[in-house]
Amino acid sequence: MEKESTMSDQHTHYDTIIVGGRPAGATLAARLGQAGLRVLLLERATLPSAPATSCPAIYPATMHLLDEIGADEAAYARGTPRLHRMVAEIRDDFRVSIPMPALFGRDYLYAIDRARFDAALWQVAARCPSVDARQGLAVTDLLRDGAQVTGVVGRQAGGAEQRFTADCVVGADGRFSLIARKVAARSYDQRADMPTTIYYAYWRNVVPYDDQGSLITSYGSGRGYGYLLMDSADGLTCVAIEGRSDALALGDKQGLACYMRLLQAHPRIRRRLAHAALVGEVRGMRDIGNMYRQAGGAGWALVGDALHQKDPLDGQGIYDAVFTARALSQALLAWKRGESSWAQALERYDASVRAETEPMYQATMQRVKNEIYTQHPDWAYRSWLRWLADDREYKRRMGLLLGRGIDPVGWLPGPVLLAALMRGALGDLGRVITRRARSNAILEI
Repeated sequence: MEKESTMSDQHTHYDTIIVGGRPAGATLAARLGQAGLRVLLLERATLPSAPATSCPAIYPATMHLLDEIGADEAAYARGTPRLHRMVAEIRDDFRVSIPMPALFGRDYLYAIDRARFDAALWQVAARCPSVDARQGLAVTDLLRDGAQVTGVVGRQAGGAEQRFTADCVVGADGRFSLIARKVAARSYDQRADMPTTIYYAYWRNVVPYDDQGSLITSYGSGRGYGYLLMDSADGLTCVAIEGRSDALALGDKQGLACYMRLLQAHPRIRRRLAHAALVGEVRGMRDIGNMYRQAGGAGWALVGDALHQKDPLDGQGIYDAVFTARALSQALLAWKRGESSWAQALERYDASVRAETEPMYQATMQRVKNEIYTQHPDWAYRSWLRWLADDREYKRRMGLLLGRGIDPVGWLPGPVLLAALMRGALGDLGRVITRRARSNAILEI
């Protein structure tokens, strides 16, 4: 049970106020609270509830960070199957199976139920005695002393306006962060040249892909968009469509109509959903952002999607959220202990985030270009794309890349790429020679 707030409104000054209580905000609050700081954690929604839009994938690296704060895997992944492999079907040309490598003591990932996951992380934070966790309270403005942010103004539904002050205010309030807007945080390293759009929903009674257990399945159409089916909690399957924004333009259709039309257009998807039932609503986002924001300023900082956003193709959003929370907690604790100035803390935080996230950011954008925005000729699918995707070393490295077990910089070096293509070409040549030899033997008989 979440503890009730017992702190008097007469004493509402905190070490840190965190606006937004989903993975970034909750794990930051847990880290600071476990270190003894007085934290006010505010969330406008009432949990458990699903966020507006989110990829549900969490890899071993994410779970390893959650281990550090004592989050219980049995709670946040309750009823959710462990996914040991990913299968990709590319048009009708080839199929590839990628096993999840063992990393951080786990050889699986999850497509978690975000409502359950977010609520479990909130409880980790709320159990800290020095964390004052309040749901259903929407922040509407910031308090300032000149240029210095000193607190927030908020309102409970139907209640009176409330004011809280703190030494630091953190925006963990997502892509469309109110805090970022209020402080006019600068954006940089934006990539608006390859916008994508995503629609997704959960389905019950989806036909299993095969009899080998739960998995993630992707279907590439070669038309600027693709499909992703992720076995998730309580027997549900998340069915997503992502692609170029112009390829998924609604026209005169609404999101649900566009989503259903595209599902029906793919024979394998149509077969798997033949007796399935849509559960809940279709969610989505158009023109997904790719950028960084200014890490912080006078009395404020940003974390999670409020700080850094990138395309969901590689499913790295939750990892970025909990990693940036960890990096910010380290910077804030050094500042509170007098080991660094505020400016030094922000500089350290920004450098840590960039070092960890920028290589994957660039790798993801390159994959968006190659897999979504590049129109390959038919012969490429039948030759070098198939050779590469089905190469054992390529699959090993891809699994490590997604699981953050390999440096994204140079994750597929030239010699490895050439060797994979050579192996594929020689394999095809060997099969042609074998077939011809068999044909000749039959003719001789």
